[in-house]
Amino acid sequence: MYSSAKKLQRVLSSQEIRKTFIDYFKINHDHKFVRSSPVVPFCDPTVAFVNAGMNQFKSIFLGKSQPPYPRVTNSQKCVRVGGKHNDLSIVGQDGYHHTFFEMLGNWSFGDYFKREACELALELLRGPYNIDPNRLYVTYFAGDRLLGLPADLECFEIWRSLGFPAEKILPFGCKENFWEMGATGPCGPCTEIHIDHCPTGGKSHERAKFVNADRPDLTELWNLVFIQYNRNEDGTITQLPARHVDTGMGFERLTAILQNKSSNYDTDLFTPIFNGIKRITHAPHYRGIFPTSAEAATLDTGYRILADHARMITTCLADGMLPDQNQKLRRVLRKAFTISENVFANETLLSQIVPFVIETIGMAYPEMYHKHNSILELIAHEQEVFKSLRESSSKAFAEVLTEFPNLEEVDLMECPGFVPAYRDFQAQKKFFKNNTLPGKFLYKLTDTYGLTEENFKKLAELENMECDLHGYLKEITNAKLKSKSSLSNGSGSGENKLENQRRVNEALLQLTQKLSQTDNSWKYNYSYDVAKKKYHIPALSTQVLGMVFRGKEMDTVSLDSTTSGFLYIVTDASNFYYESGGQQADTGTILLLTENGDPQLKLPVLEAKNINDCIVHVCELPKLEKHFTLKTGDQVELLVDANQRELITCHHTATHLLNGAIRSLFKKVTYQVSSGVTSKNCKLEVGLIGKRIKKEDVTRLENMITQTIKSKSPIDVKTINASDVLQENDVTMVPGEIYPETGLRLITVNCEDSQLLSKELCCGTHAINTQELEYFSITNLRQTNRARYAFTAVAGMAAENALKTAALLQHRVDMLEKQFNSDKLTNATEVELQKIRHHLVHTEVALPYVFKIDTIERINDILRRLKETTRTTLKEFVEVEMKTLLQEKPIEHHPFLVHYLTSSALVDEVPLQRATKLCSDRPILVVSMCDSIVKARCCVPKKFISDQFDAEQWLKEFATVFKTQVAAPKGQNSAEVCNMKGKKVSTQFEEQLEVAISKAQAFAAQRLLL
Repeated sequence: MYSSAKKLQRVLSSQEIRKTFIDYFKINHDHKFVRSSPVVPFCDPTVAFVNAGMNQFKSIFLGKSQPPYPRVTNSQKCVRVGGKHNDLSIVGQDGYHHTFFEMLGNWSFGDYFKREACELALELLRGPYNIDPNRLYVTYFAGDRLLGLPADLECFEIWRSLGFPAEKILPFGCKENFWEMGATGPCGPCTEIHIDHCPTGGKSHERAKFVNADRPDLTELWNLVFIQYNRNEDGTITQLPARHVDTGMGFERLTAILQNKSSNYDTDLFTPIFNGIKRITHAPHYRGIFPTSAEAATLDTGYRILADHARMITTCLADGMLPDQNQKLRRVLRKAFTISENVFANETLLSQIVPFVIETIGMAYPEMYHKHNSILELIAHEQEVFKSLRESSSKAFAEVLTEFPNLEEVDLMECPGFVPAYRDFQAQKKFFKNNTLPGKFLYKLTDTYGLTEENFKKLAELENMECDLHGYLKEITNAKLKSKSSLSNGSGSGENKLENQRRVNEALLQLTQKLSQTDNSWKYNYSYDVAKKKYHIPALSTQVLGMVFRGKEMDTVSLDSTTSGFLYIVTDASNFYYESGGQQADTGTILLLTENGDPQLKLPVLEAKNINDCIVHVCELPKLEKHFTLKTGDQVELLVDANQRELITCHHTATHLLNGAIRSLFKKVTYQVSSGVTSKNCKLEVGLIGKRIKKEDVTRLENMITQTIKSKSPIDVKTINASDVLQENDVTMVPGEIYPETGLRLITVNCEDSQLLSKELCCGTHAINTQELEYFSITNLRQTNRARYAFTAVAGMAAENALKTAALLQHRVDMLEKQFNSDKLTNATEVELQKIRHHLVHTEVALPYVFKIDTIERINDILRRLKETTRTTLKEFVEVEMKTLLQEKPIEHHPFLVHYLTSSALVDEVPLQRATKLCSDRPILVVSMCDSIVKARCCVPKKFISDQFDAEQWLKEFATVFKTQVAAPKGQNSAEVCNMKGKKVSTQFEEQLEVAISKAQAFAAQRLLL
């Protein structure tokens, strides 16, 4: 039971308790208040959530950054889901486990140490908080012989001097009283303050044995960590040059103590939420009953789970965490939905209690008020997704659980690939040795079925097996090598090519580990000439640090007319941008200079890479007429291809403008899924909650960005540290991205004329002013998911070319429509309309998206009107097109045909058999598209039919893309003739046709062994 032995004059509210803590350190003891970091990990890939007060100061303890202030205090929002002591199933079963909690803390960075830390803590507890010190016990580090660490007798003596009797100062080992950040790094002893909730329960020396005994009546209150050591890689421990203090006290537990409550859930942090649930649902009031049997306290447990999860969900969503990017958050959301429906019979209860959550903790964390609408939109979206998934999957999951009852332990909603993966496991497990899932199979589970490491560990647990994680990581490495094999430095293919690349990668890794890092800051050294409208990138003179040639590290490389392949050069400095942040790497030239500084050899640079902070220039060796020698230490000159960099730079800035325009214009929950920037175009995929993008919206986005370009808005680049980012507002970050602690570049465009604001962390190269882009056009838009959209756009010269091409095509279509309206449309011009339409739908030439959609609709309308006036040439169109095809593609070179009929708009009333009957000597698959209806037919002569290939199998491969059915014409053999049922496809999705044709071609080539 939590209670305060000394009666306060009045009970403090939770707001007052938090404020008292912060004011005590801030006002009375000269600490700087630093606001809580978001619960989204910013620079730490090791955790899914910020789970302790020290997370935002981790880089200070590691020595990577300087402390902003010597003394700091705050209340940190923390989330813990999973782990030994934070299993989700425990929450709600007792009075103190939570997924979300606050950690009150004070820090000293090289300032005060043990004595003052202990004095400050004790003074606060017995002073402002009025806790009887007779109820307190303290612990200290007992030492460790194996580590060579003595007992922290200094701490013992400090507590003695502060009035604690020896019987209440208790020694404990490393497990309880030695804090470590990780396997290596800062560490140190700690002292804990424990509080007795039953001060009349016995004598102090008898009660002392319950300290750290996992008893609810004597619990830890405050932990004071003294960071004074460093654990080295060899396991030894040495003194740190600077000593720090890191303390943490659980706010919910402290509030329960000071409010004389027996459970954290009885405090004013939870009672307003409980009251809100009761008011909305008219459920019986919360009674504070905990489960003692299977049927007891279902309602009260539901109250606790829902209130706790609502606090965690509200906090995470307000801090910008997305369920789409964090499966643990999504799991908590879905559990809250289930509790709302099953216990309180109210599907939308979670959304309705968010205001009560904000009421209880929003004063301390105002971002909750600012993000209220976004929180509700995200919850509504997730609820819709969950409801749809349950409706579509309930029957299938019931069948699976009948087949595999032990899968009840797995959340199949979260991982739909688990079932087919489990079936695959059942078929393969007899081949597994040593009761272990081999690394190759684990990689298959990830690559084929989408299982995460957590998922396949769960599978192994169900079967009482181990996972070969070492083998798994090896398979991942091999897969990465295969994807990079195009840069192989030798001839050959397949395994030889892969082996060559492996040798190159190993050599580069070993080389760069020995070298000092390359100064790559020169990549940002460029200027823009407004008069010439050109970028200028100065040449950079630097020194060769190392080279790899033919898979070996070389000090000297001799080059002549017989030398070929790739040479990898590391330099002391580089102005080449290596691929990062979605931006394509630079290309250019390395000039080998004579002693007089004159160029004597040009090496084309295909790509730049960053390996161990060394910039590796991948050079393709040209054919040389005379002999050259390149040595480490040689002076070289680096020339970046300025034309390519200009296009890339404009496209990167355009990506930011598009991202900013989407946020500024729609004002909905928006998050970046991915981006890609090349000299050809820029691509941006975003999640957009609560908004469907229409054609008119594309025009609005383009207008906003064009206005921003014409406004000549400056692009501000500011270098900041991670701690500074937390103090900035409206910064766009990529969900799940791990950012460095220092040297972050904040790119800002704030155009008052267009009301566009873009503020992103980015390492890429950007324009200096928006006017440098000149033009902008969105060239494609695809909806990739329920709430995801993928944009392709162009800027600068690429956009200018797209707009000019569109103007020429528009003029031509205008002329053709004019001919039609004046009854002068000929067969030739009808075919031209078909070709223009085919070009718009099926080629990758950059054209404005809205123009393409409008022009396709316009051509379709002309062709529809044409059908109403003439139908006499339909048969001729098909026959002429097919005969031309057969002449252009003789069977000797084309043993099968997959063909899209460009005259499709006129074929819907002419059976496709008119096309296939003209080709009887080989397999043929013909496709038509009219009025957005896709149809297909295939015929396979008997001599080509086998178990692996026939008309039905072939057409099914094509039809899967459109999710439609295939069948033979009545009375015919499906192995020889098969038709695909017509499927309506919106213009936006017509690229599916190209995918389907590619699949059909690949299927036939493979099955016919061509």
